[in-house]
Amino acid sequence: MKNQVWKGLAMVIGVAVLMGMTVEPVGARQNILIGAVSVRYDHQDRTYDNEGSAVDVADGSVGDVVAQGVGNATADNGPRILVLEDRTGDRRDYILSPRLTFSSTGISDVVEFTYAPGVHYDHIDESTDLDHDFGLRMEKNLTRNWLVTLNNHFFLGEDPIRDEELRTTDIISQTGEPAPPEPSVGSPPAEPDQTLTERFGRRRYWTNTMDAGSEYTYGEDRIINVGYTFDVLRNDDADVGGYTDYDRHTGDLLLHHRFNRKWSTEGEASYTRGLFDQPRVAITAPAGQQAAVIDSEDLKEYNFRLRGTYDTSSHYHLFTEYGFLGTDYDSSLRQDSDIHNLTLGFNYDISQRLHVTLSGGPSWVVRDNSSTETDYNAYGGITWDFLHGTTTLFAGKSYVQDNFDGRGSGLTDSWDTGVTLDYQLTRNLTAAFSATYTHDQRQQLPLAQTAIFVDQEQPAPTEFNRFEYTEKDYDAGASLTYTFLRWYSLTGGYRYYNHDSDLTADGADSYHEHRAYIELAVSKELFRW
Repeated sequence: MKNQVWKGLAMVIGVAVLMGMTVEPVGARQNILIGAVSVRYDHQDRTYDNEGSAVDVADGSVGDVVAQGVGNATADNGPRILVLEDRTGDRRDYILSPRLTFSSTGISDVVEFTYAPGVHYDHIDESTDLDHDFGLRMEKNLTRNWLVTLNNHFFLGEDPIRDEELRTTDIISQTGEPAPPEPSVGSPPAEPDQTLTERFGRRRYWTNTMDAGSEYTYGEDRIINVGYTFDVLRNDDADVGGYTDYDRHTGDLLLHHRFNRKWSTEGEASYTRGLFDQPRVAITAPAGQQAAVIDSEDLKEYNFRLRGTYDTSSHYHLFTEYGFLGTDYDSSLRQDSDIHNLTLGFNYDISQRLHVTLSGGPSWVVRDNSSTETDYNAYGGITWDFLHGTTTLFAGKSYVQDNFDGRGSGLTDSWDTGVTLDYQLTRNLTAAFSATYTHDQRQQLPLAQTAIFVDQEQPAPTEFNRFEYTEKDYDAGASLTYTFLRWYSLTGGYRYYNHDSDLTADGADSYHEHRAYIELAVSKELFRW
């Protein structure tokens, strides 16, 4: 996979050079250079429900384990399954992070990049690490109707929460200052969240995501888009457990066509190939029996979505949608599945400040070696824009595939509900609050360092028909940001997170966590020419 990484980086450089050769002369461009620096203290307390003890793999005795949780669960066909996952707990981190942001805008193109290294000191371990975050965005209008884009994001660190914050933050806003991430309100995301799981706590890793796209507009509200995305995930240490390394290649096609003022349709199709590192699932068998061999954890995903929309007015929109997501695993210990969703719903702007989305319909899941299961999908969301603030309430249920969350969670029947609030208390003081509850019925064996032990009376399994466990997550947090002296900001935040899982019989996978931080930052435009 190293060769593929170099090929991906070479592709980014090649396309960037090609697009750079077509930019306008310097005199026709506006360039902005922004410098920033932040100092942050991050306090994290994590407590496992069964901290300090685990089932010993060798003789079944209980012993003290500092950084490893072991427990057992059982599949339908009988073998005992032990799940080993690296544990990390309390942290006291000081982070110094300078940030350099550059934007160059021409008549028909935009080039933006940001680089933010972070000097990371762990007070408990008395160790220092250097994190890196690099973002690149390039857009070029080849003609009035044809746009090509290239984006790349690289992150080296140990905090998936910070990784996601940096990944979803625009590089430069229209005002020339770093822009905060835009909240998603009113409707569910078109694709499942593929954020890396934080179950493993803090462990060093690096990711790189490169995507290239071509968009052609062939009429009013008529667009065709072709894209390719290349993702890489790698652990940066060799400890037991942790993320499953992978390369992910995705090609996608999107077509949006408006027939008239009332009717429009949108179709999307994508193909994903996931190439994983050495297998993380090991099977042992009694003497005299041959253990099952897992040749590969690689997979293929097929995604198709077709949506029709009828605009009864500028405030009321009816829609119907069919979605298909199929997953084909190379391993016989993972169960192939096809998800079908049929949805009816509407978006309604009750007023300029109040917006409602409601949708639902039948779902059915087809698995190998299992009967078809019929269920439902649903989503409801309401957004209220009031003076100085915005609040959103939402609830939803759907089947998703979490194959690229770093632990290979796979097919999941997911329920979630929550509330978000953003409020401008004064001219210089803003507040944010969010609370969510998620209930995930996992229906695949996780890939994160799993061992399957076979009793003397049982043969080593060659496939699993069913494996289920439940994960419940409670997440609540609040933050305050105070801006002063034009370029300075002071931010403080607190988050409570509770993860309740029955994956392991002794509760070794369940924990609760308190996390607080305070950050002082300064950002100033250095040059504009």
